[in-house]
Amino acid sequence: MDRTLIHRHHLTEVFLTDIERTGEDTFVAAALLPAVHSHYTSQTAQAVLRHLDPMLLLECCRQAETAAAHLHHGVERDTSFVLRHWSMELSGKVPGSLSQPAPLSTELVMTAVTHDTRHRAGRLSGLGYTFTLWASGVRLGEVRMDVGYVAGAAYRVMRRRGRTGPPPSSDSPLPAARGAAVDPALVGRLHTKDTLLLDAVAGPAACTAALRVAADNPSLFDHPQDHVPGMVLVEAARQLAAFAVAQWDGPSPDRTVMVGMRAAFSAYAELDAPVTMTASRQRERGVEVTFAQNGAAISQVQIQLAPLPADGEFDERTDVAGTVATAPVRGR
Repeated sequence: MDRTLIHRHHLTEVFLTDIERTGEDTFVAAALLPAVHSHYTSQTAQAVLRHLDPMLLLECCRQAETAAAHLHHGVERDTSFVLRHWSMELSGKVPGSLSQPAPLSTELVMTAVTHDTRHRAGRLSGLGYTFTLWASGVRLGEVRMDVGYVAGAAYRVMRRRGRTGPPPSSDSPLPAARGAAVDPALVGRLHTKDTLLLDAVAGPAACTAALRVAADNPSLFDHPQDHVPGMVLVEAARQLAAFAVAQWDGPSPDRTVMVGMRAAFSAYAELDAPVTMTASRQRERGVEVTFAQNGAAISQVQIQLAPLPADGEFDERTDVAGTVATAPVRGR
């Protein structure tokens, strides 16, 4: 797949392989899930779950949406894509073909329906997408997203509001991060380069942290950005939720998997001001993570975590979708 069609620079971050329109409002896309990846499989979870990392599935859907917007809906190359909200619901089913000791790269198939089309001044200004995800004939789940499309010139004007010039870019010197990076194992990671929490503090009702802007990580910042991407915020929310559940006497991060996510973005996460995160327990919605900057909330992400099978065995019948984020907390 042409890297420019999915807004990617590094070949290692290109997963989409095919896309074909099947109707006026439908298309199908395919991606290749790597057996080993420097970021997505660099986790403490079992190999089969690293291979099916929910964030990797989400990135594949983002790539499919981006390609479809350009190829099927005529969105121009200099258009800025504005993610408004998205959600993921995974079935918890693990294909038996991925349960081998060293699974090969696997094809992900995404069947998609577009909806909620908006136009402004004769051009497409927004579109909704619903993806159903399949691997080895097993339905993995569903991803929904709503994306706005802003002409390049209009976007640049919008991003200069309240500033004397353009916002800083992630490839320019940014304010030095203040705080101690969390131990990678506490958020289910193997390496500090993939951790996004600073000064994480656990409390009986809430956990807090500051966001670490890992601009030197090519999986998180594949190309220069003038803000913190939505994918990075969701990954940070997942890490804080995993940290919080373990601190609230739930399973450790290597024994849980994200099976649900819902995120809404009300403002850009700017690169030149600290972002704080607060995770709170929501009885019906798992863990809710609120991002704030300059004293105002800019996004909210709800994370649902599920425990792994006690015996560690996976096959086509395996279902790990029992939530742990709403379980009672001992000692509160």
